[in-house]
Amino acid sequence: MAKNPYFLDNTSEQRLVEDLTAETIKSMGRDVYYIPRVNFNKDNLFGEDPIAKFKGSHKIEMYINSVQGFDGQGDLVSKFGIQLKDRVELVVSAKRFDELITRSNSTLSRPREGDLIYFPLSDTLFEINFVEHENPFYPLGKKYTFVLTCETFTYSNEDIDTDQSFIDDLETENKTTGFEVVLVSSFTGDYIIGEKIYQIIGNGLAGPTGVTSGNASGIGRVYGWKDNNNDSLNTLLIGDMTGVFSIVNGEYLVGVCSGTEIYNRGQINKAGNLNITLPTSPETSTDLLDNLDLEKEKRESDIFNFTEIDPFSEGDY
Repeated sequence: MAKNPYFLDNTSEQRLVEDLTAETIKSMGRDVYYIPRVNFNKDNLFGEDPIAKFKGSHKIEMYINSVQGFDGQGDLVSKFGIQLKDRVELVVSAKRFDELITRSNSTLSRPREGDLIYFPLSDTLFEINFVEHENPFYPLGKKYTFVLTCETFTYSNEDIDTDQSFIDDLETENKTTGFEVVLVSSFTGDYIIGEKIYQIIGNGLAGPTGVTSGNASGIGRVYGWKDNNNDSLNTLLIGDMTGVFSIVNGEYLVGVCSGTEIYNRGQINKAGNLNITLPTSPETSTDLLDNLDLEKEKRESDIFNFTEIDPFSEGDY
């Protein structure tokens, strides 16, 4: 038997529920800023874009489902430092999203995974991990809300340009500056992204003999390394600098973990820029980087014995 014709989905009742839902969120929710991601060269295999940026912002109200505080693992202390793993579940009215966002940007028909939410209450950027569009499941035959599952955004050198200074300042706070030098091509080995690097001014072409992180005039960290077997293209990007680095011809730069020892040619990058913007923490190419740093430094200071001799065998084994 067909559905009772007197109880068919009614457009007027749908509008009533839609308006009540939007009004409830406006009354009990919080103002947030929706920040869309703009992709330029998306990798369809991994679903990532290394040069993506966040441009523009849309103020909209959302209801916080996580009423007892942020979910997730909270603040964790790991070997990479303090990691923020807060999660929050937000509800946004589909009608209000269409009015405030879709009508000004037709490509945003719904909230998208990967876009950002700025939460002024905690001054935090959250990344949308998942958008549930069928909860509740079509009451009266229509969807009225989107449920957004979000996690604290991990900044990795993306360009954030929202025209809102209090949001754009978060990008500035997560950056540091460094410089780029051109290195000679006659060498062996490669620097490791994230490893410490040091230099003694005046050591010159005599080589890095005696140069250690303990007596170095300048200590930094490798943020970028490009080896193209060409004098003009072998470039090293250095950040997190303490002390003094020299860029004159013939000064050695020594990597703590890799042991790579190369002298520079006294050239700055093509733009002549000594103040390059960098992310706060470089992406390391090995999980053992911190341990390698420790072993190298302790080996130099003779605090730990890293030899293979059994200390209980009186030197026989």
